[in-house]
Amino acid sequence: MKRSPLKPLALAITLLSMGAQAADLKQVANAAWDYDSTWRAERQTWEAEQETLVQGRAALLPTIDARYGRYRTDRDIEEGNFNQKYDSEATTVTLSQPLFRLDAWYGFKEAKAVVSTAEAEFQQARQDFVLRVAQGYFGVLRAWDTLVSAQAEEKAIARQLEQTNERFEVGLVPATEVEEAQAAYDLTRVTLIVAEQDFAIARDQLETLTGQRWETLAELREQLPMEGPQPAAMQDWLDKASVQNPQVLVAQGNATAAGFTADRQFGAMMPQVALVGSYTHTHTSPRGDSAVGTTSSGITPDNHGTEVGIEISMPLFRGGGLNSQRKQAALRADAADQLYQQAIRDVTQQTRTFYRTVEADALRVSARKQAIRSARAALEATQSGYEVGTRNVVDLLNAQQSLYGALRDYANARYDYILNTLNLKAATGELDVADLASLNDWLSGQENLDLYNPDLEGQSEAQMVIPR
Repeated sequence: MKRSPLKPLALAITLLSMGAQAADLKQVANAAWDYDSTWRAERQTWEAEQETLVQGRAALLPTIDARYGRYRTDRDIEEGNFNQKYDSEATTVTLSQPLFRLDAWYGFKEAKAVVSTAEAEFQQARQDFVLRVAQGYFGVLRAWDTLVSAQAEEKAIARQLEQTNERFEVGLVPATEVEEAQAAYDLTRVTLIVAEQDFAIARDQLETLTGQRWETLAELREQLPMEGPQPAAMQDWLDKASVQNPQVLVAQGNATAAGFTADRQFGAMMPQVALVGSYTHTHTSPRGDSAVGTTSSGITPDNHGTEVGIEISMPLFRGGGLNSQRKQAALRADAADQLYQQAIRDVTQQTRTFYRTVEADALRVSARKQAIRSARAALEATQSGYEVGTRNVVDLLNAQQSLYGALRDYANARYDYILNTLNLKAATGELDVADLASLNDWLSGQENLDLYNPDLEGQSEAQMVIPR
């Protein structure tokens, strides 16, 4: 489906003050729409490709040329010892209208196929823009959730290390348990450092995409309708992808254009018929003693001439080059058709993969949420066993790491579901900026992330399970 790049963003809204309300996906998308150089370049490219159709049509339409020349002539006529010197001006207007040109006709059809391909490429660029915005926005939220859980884990392990040192000092545990706790703490410090770096990088990438600094972002709501692909039948998605996916449409356009290129090369070997006409006006002025306008001089001051007729031309032999170009174009057309068939297979497999991934993501989100409850219960049981001496510190540390790992996995599963759902829609060629507006409803109006002064301490404390 053709979409004009000049149409305003469908989800455009008036930007609100960042200090009054957290930015959401709509505002980020609007900023990226005007700033993202990759998207702006694709829009300009799409407009430039529209001129291909004008150029292809031009070979079927009349051509009019005008020529003006000013000349100085000095001619000696030996017989009669006569000399002519004069200045002349010549103005010529010619018109040519093709009547029969197979190469021009197929060239026009080729241009239409090229424009169709450009429209499919623009559609792919539009989908890529939507994915970049979603990845940029949710990339920040994902990095933040990872940072919070890493900070909570670092605090929990640090407190466990402190308690283990206290127990060692009174002789309740051996030195090996202190070393185990210290090793675990050092690993969590590394994880925290990486998480801090990833959060800063994700924030910078979002600003690079949009060209502005964002102070706060709206976070995801806890309860989301992650029910899996809708419609639920895989075949519905496959049927759409095989005929609507931009990559398939590009391959189809390339195959069609290549076929018309082969026809155009064949047409270049056929006769060409054109209606031609010309008008010429010549004015001559004598110089010196030359007599102008006399019979003896043979020069008249003004001449007018008009010609109208039919011209037929046909290349007979040009070193075998035309036939070679025809064969080459025919082989390339066959190759383009094979690539088109392969594109359908690749996109079908890609769609099937995204469908199954989204289907699994929906189950994974609920399973990850249950895993948090199970990990929390396991940690509490391990802590009780540690206190009565049936479990050691390694068991306790492993249980703590499992809990925080489950928290990270749950957060990642939610973001994976969102992005993979967008990828699935993109595979069918239906992803558009309106999907960002729909996705914006999944954001919370109360929970906001302060990007430069986040409440890392408070949120990590709330996520912690404090060892007894």
